[in-house]
Amino acid sequence: MMLSSQVRRIVSSLAPERTAYAIAKRKYGHLKLDHNNFSHPDQIRALLGGYELISFDLFDTLVWREMALNDVQRKTAEFAEHHIPGDHGPLPSGLLLHARRRHQNEVKRMSMASKQNYRNEVDLAEVFDGALSPYISDTTRRARAVEAAIAFEIETEHRVLTVDPAMRELLIDLRAHGKTVILTSDMYFSERWLKALLDRLGLLDLFDHVFVSATVGVTKHSGLLFQHVDATLNSAGLRRIHLGDNWNNDVVQPRKHGWDALHYLNTENEMRKDRLERLSRIGIHKRDTAAKELIRQVQTNDSSEAVIRLISAGFLSFARQVLSTAMLGHYDRILFLTRDGTIFHHILRQMIENTGAQNSLDLPEMGELAFSRRAGVLLTMPDPNSPAWPDYIRHNVGWLRGEFASLGAIMRSFALHPDELEGMRGNDREVDACLDADGRSHVDFHRLLDEPALFKPLAAAMKAKQQRVADYLDQQGLFEPTQRILLVDIGYSGTVLKAFSEHMYRLAAKGQKVETCLAMMMFAANRFFGDNLGQMHPRAIMLDPVMISQKHWRQRAAAFNFAWLEPFAVDRSRGSLRDFQPDEGGRLQPVFAKDTKENGSVTRARILEMTRKAEALLRLSPMTARDADAAIGRAITVSFAAPRRKTLHAIDSLTHQAGLSDIVEHKLVREVRPWRLRSDLLRCLHEDRWIQGSMAASGLGWLNPVLNRLLGIITR
Repeated sequence: MMLSSQVRRIVSSLAPERTAYAIAKRKYGHLKLDHNNFSHPDQIRALLGGYELISFDLFDTLVWREMALNDVQRKTAEFAEHHIPGDHGPLPSGLLLHARRRHQNEVKRMSMASKQNYRNEVDLAEVFDGALSPYISDTTRRARAVEAAIAFEIETEHRVLTVDPAMRELLIDLRAHGKTVILTSDMYFSERWLKALLDRLGLLDLFDHVFVSATVGVTKHSGLLFQHVDATLNSAGLRRIHLGDNWNNDVVQPRKHGWDALHYLNTENEMRKDRLERLSRIGIHKRDTAAKELIRQVQTNDSSEAVIRLISAGFLSFARQVLSTAMLGHYDRILFLTRDGTIFHHILRQMIENTGAQNSLDLPEMGELAFSRRAGVLLTMPDPNSPAWPDYIRHNVGWLRGEFASLGAIMRSFALHPDELEGMRGNDREVDACLDADGRSHVDFHRLLDEPALFKPLAAAMKAKQQRVADYLDQQGLFEPTQRILLVDIGYSGTVLKAFSEHMYRLAAKGQKVETCLAMMMFAANRFFGDNLGQMHPRAIMLDPVMISQKHWRQRAAAFNFAWLEPFAVDRSRGSLRDFQPDEGGRLQPVFAKDTKENGSVTRARILEMTRKAEALLRLSPMTARDADAAIGRAITVSFAAPRRKTLHAIDSLTHQAGLSDIVEHKLVREVRPWRLRSDLLRCLHEDRWIQGSMAASGLGWLNPVLNRLLGIITR
C-alpha cells in the first residue's frame, strides 16, 4: 500500500497535468443526477415557468474560471507588492494573499461578535485595509491602495471568467417571459464591485436585483441572506426558486427558508475547477513546463509573428518592471528617452489602463525626454578656448562619424546649419564653398584652430548649441532639487546618463547645489555598460539591465550588438535629433531630422497590439510575474544568440538604423564567408550588423554555439 502511494506521488510529480485531470475525472466524470440536480438549463426551462422569482448563484453556475481562485488571489497580492509602496519600503511578500486566511477569519469573528452590527460575512475592502494598516499609516492613501488592489482583482476576474452561453440564454428567456430574476451571491466583493464585474461580463442588465453577502452582511451559507431577500422584496408569498452549485449554500439553506432549490451539477465544470485547484496546490506555476507553455503561447505557430510577439512580450515585461521600480522607489517622474525609449511610454500607459486600477494608483508623472549621443557630446564639451577642446572635438568627430575632424565633419557631427556659421563667410573661398555645399567639402581642422576669423564663429555656434541643450534640460526640470527621476531607454551602455553625470559635476564645480536623483533603467546592456558605472555621479545611478544583462555568457553574446533589437523599438516618425529651437511661446522644442523611412521596422501600432495580446496571456498564466519575465528574457536571448530559420525569415524585411549622429539605413545581416571569417565578422562589428544572424544567414549557424562561447569569454 505504501509502495503504491509512493508510485502515485512520483507519477503525479512527473505528469501533474495528466494526474490532475485523471483525479478530477475519477471524482466527477461519472456522477449521476436525481430530482435535486440539473446539469443543463434546458432540463429545467419548463419547470421554471411556474415560478415568479428565480434566483441564481454566480460563480461556477453562470460563469466559470479558467484559472484557480488561489492563483487569481495570488496575482492581486503580487500586483500590490509591485505597485503599492509601504511607508518604509515594499509590502511584505504575499501580504494580501495570506491575509485572506487567518486575518480574514478574525475580521469575520469580530463582526459576528458585535451586538450592534452583527455580520457573518466579510468585505474584502475591510480585510485589505486591516492587512495594509501596519505598512501604510495614511488612511487616504491606504483607501486608494485598497481600491487599486480590488479593482485589479475585478479586472483579473473579468479576464479569467467565461459566461456559460446556455445559462445566459436562459436568463434572457426568463426576462422575456416577465419573470423576476435576481442574483444571490456569497462573495467578498461588495455590491458595487460585483455589479461592475457583471457589467463587464454583459450580465448586469439581465438581473432585476443583485444581493451580495459582503454588502448585506449575512450569507447564503447561514441562510440569512435568503431571509434578507424575502424581507427586501416582500417575496415570502411568491413561488420562488434558487439555483446554484453549492449543496449547502444553494440547496439546503434556501429550502430551510421556504424556497425551492435545485443543485447545478455540471460534470465538465466540476472537473475543470478540481483540476485547476489541484495544479495550483502542487505549484504547477513554478515548474519549467509552465515557462515552456507560456513561451509557446506567446510565440504561437506563425513564424512571421512569433518573433514580434516574443519581443513585444519582452517589452511588456520591461515596462511592467519600470512601473514597479518607479512606484516602489518613490520616483517623482519617469522620462522616456527618444528615439528608442519612447515605445515603452506607450506600452506603459496601455498597461496601466489594462490593470483596471488606473484611477486608484498613485502614479508618477510621465513624459518624454529628447536626447542623443550628439546632444551628450555637446553638453559635456569643454570651453572652446580651453586646451582640451581640440582633442575633444577630434575624438568625438571620430566616434560619431568615423571621420577626421574638418569643418564639414564637424557640421555633420553636430548638425550645424550653414546659417549658424555665417560669421565665417567672406574670409576664405574654400570655407564659403564648404558652407554653400552644407559641409560636403573639406576645410582642415588646423586652419579652423589657427585662424581667429574662422575659429570664433565656429566656437560661438558650438557654444550656442551647447547652451540650448543645457537650457532644454533645465526647462525639463532634470536637475531640480529633491526630484527623483527615472530615465528609461532601450539601452545599451548608459552613455546618456554618463553625459548627465558629467554635467552634474560641472554644475557642482560652479557652486550650484546638485540635489536631484537620476536613475537609468534599460531593457538591455552591452559590453561597455560596466565601464560606464565608474563614471557616474553619486546622484546618477545605473540600475541593473532588466531583460538582457551582462551576467551570463549567453546574454553577453546576444548583447554583442543590438542591430536585431533596434527595429522593434525605433520611432521612425522622427529622424535623428538635430537641435532645440524655441516655439512661439519661447519654450524649447526638439528638432528632429525628417529623412526617415517608415518601412524597415515594426510599426508601433503593431507592437502595441502584440503587447496587448501578451498582457492578456500573462494575466491568464498562473506563473508569477517574476518567473514569466525571466522566461521571456531567456527566450529572447536564445532566439537571437542562436537564431533559427524562422527567426531569420521574420526579420528579413527589417532594416537597422546605424550611425551615432546621422542615420545610416542597412540590413541587419551581411554575408560571412568561411574563407574570410575573421575579417567578415569584424566588418559586421564595424557596420553594427547582427553577428549571429549573419552567420546563420550565410549557412554558418552551426558555428554560433562556439562563437557565442568566445563572445561570452572576451566580453566578461
